[in-house]
Amino acid sequence: MKKHFRIGVTGVNPYNGNRGVGALAFSTIYLLKKSADELDRDVRITVIGPNFGKSKFDICGKSIEVSCIMAVSVFSFKNILRLFTNPKMLLSFKEYLKLDIILCMGEGDSFSDIYGKIRFNSIDDQHKMARFFRKDYVLLPQTIGPFNDAQVSKKAKKSIEKSRLVLVRDRLSLDYVTAHTTQRNLKELIDVAFFMPYTRKRFRNNKINVGLNISSLLWHGGYTHNNQFGMRIDYKQLVRQIIDYFISQADVHLHLVPHVVHSSSHVENDYEVCRKIQNEYDTDRITLAPFFLDPIDAKNYISGLDYFVGARMHACIAAFSSGVPVYPIAYSRKFNGLFAETLEYPYMGDLINESEEQLMSNLKLAFENKEILADKIQYSLEGIVMLKENVLKDELKSIFDETKSKNNR
Repeated sequence: MKKHFRIGVTGVNPYNGNRGVGALAFSTIYLLKKSADELDRDVRITVIGPNFGKSKFDICGKSIEVSCIMAVSVFSFKNILRLFTNPKMLLSFKEYLKLDIILCMGEGDSFSDIYGKIRFNSIDDQHKMARFFRKDYVLLPQTIGPFNDAQVSKKAKKSIEKSRLVLVRDRLSLDYVTAHTTQRNLKELIDVAFFMPYTRKRFRNNKINVGLNISSLLWHGGYTHNNQFGMRIDYKQLVRQIIDYFISQADVHLHLVPHVVHSSSHVENDYEVCRKIQNEYDTDRITLAPFFLDPIDAKNYISGLDYFVGARMHACIAAFSSGVPVYPIAYSRKFNGLFAETLEYPYMGDLINESEEQLMSNLKLAFENKEILADKIQYSLEGIVMLKENVLKDELKSIFDETKSKNNR
């Protein structure tokens, strides 16, 4: 009889309207199940987040059952009170105690303080929980840092050093961990969304189909509404310049591609902003992409485009990993670490360090040379991404083996 491995995954959310966060969840679930099947192991995957219950996800022809429990914290009186007054929270806590190991994704980029201390603490609390209940935990491929607050940096250092294994998704994160912690069980891999399966869409309009992903978060100036990320460029003005450029090209059809979608008004709702812009321009030269039901749906659509410009990193990853020439527009070092450093892909705009004129000039040049971009992407997929996928699979399989060995002691 096969041993049940109970693996908790935190810092992912398959139900999140942010299809990038969803892509991390779908990809992690898919890779864990695939690795377990290759080892003939029975893995029970539990997502630790805001939901409670069981779900089935159809990924690449496989129906994968996942349990969901609510994230539990015992580090304040308020949280302990919730634990004993909320039946779902109490059941979640009991299920948590059964887990063999915790895999922490940190929402890909939230093990940092660039989005504020509240989000960092929500991520780090799960590391503290694992330590408190003496459970091994692993940091899955993610961006680590930057940390501008000394107290946050100190907490992060402890969580990094106490983890069994640290996997980062870019060179800058690798350099940070090496320079600022004693953790040496460390590997540079890549974002797991590169390995999310998809089915390529076909557009049959005899046009060059260009996708533009507009970030509602940047459109509104961040959560603080006052240029939270210190952008040198007026983002709204830039977006309109990009749209004007592409719809002036007779052979181009422009697709507005939201990658964070909500059913109501929200600072993060790309769909809301894209719909307003479509109405503003009121032209059949612009198509608003569908309200994507899940991250695979989004990647399917993006994979059919001929060129892509995006400010959401996972929208750009969907393009890159499906071979679409892409021009990411960076607002934090997570872009630079992944595209410039890890993927050795120099075609990227920078909202922090470039002028609007520089960015637009480089974007146009990249579009005119999109075949060169496509060749470079193919080179990176075969020479970099594929190798890192093999390492990631080996690391996931070693998690099963090491956990089995520990449980058999």
